[in-house]
Amino acid sequence: MLPEGVIMLVENKKNKGFYLESDASLSVKFAEAGFGFDDGGEHLFHPLEVGYLVKIGKAAIAESPESFITSQKKKDRLFPFALEAYCSVRSKGRMVRVFMKGVKYLRVYAPGVGREEERPSQLLCLLPGKLPSVKSISGEVRVAHLARLDLIIACGTEKEIKFYKISSFNF
Repeated sequence: MLPEGVIMLVENKKNKGFYLESDASLSVKFAEAGFGFDDGGEHLFHPLEVGYLVKIGKAAIAESPESFITSQKKKDRLFPFALEAYCSVRSKGRMVRVFMKGVKYLRVYAPGVGREEERPSQLLCLLPGKLPSVKSISGEVRVAHLARLDLIIACGTEKEIKFYKISSFNF
């Protein structure tokens, strides 16, 4: 039996790679908090959201957290770094949304703003390792500019993530 307020997430067989809550009433509570998305009447959770919820003790999964991260790393090598960046931003009280495919980019909302209220204000680009080159930064600025979002670059290691706000302007 799970403690009260803790949800059990199971991998969805119809939508591989996403997780499903077995209790629909608890799922609504997490949707209000900005977790998951609706897909044809089912409330699905992205693996980054699952990792975060497990880490803070609000969800449980069948496998151990370490084996979960290992299995997700096989699918996308950025997953452990993305999970730490997601947790870092989310723990500061900001809403973070994950794109459906890949974890290189995350949408970050202004403090106190829910995803239903307004569009995201920042694009978080995950570039683990050393500081990226000027060429790669200019490419990421282009992506953020097309999306009309401020660009934040996250680099470093999983243990020490550094966030840099990058801006670009033309005269």
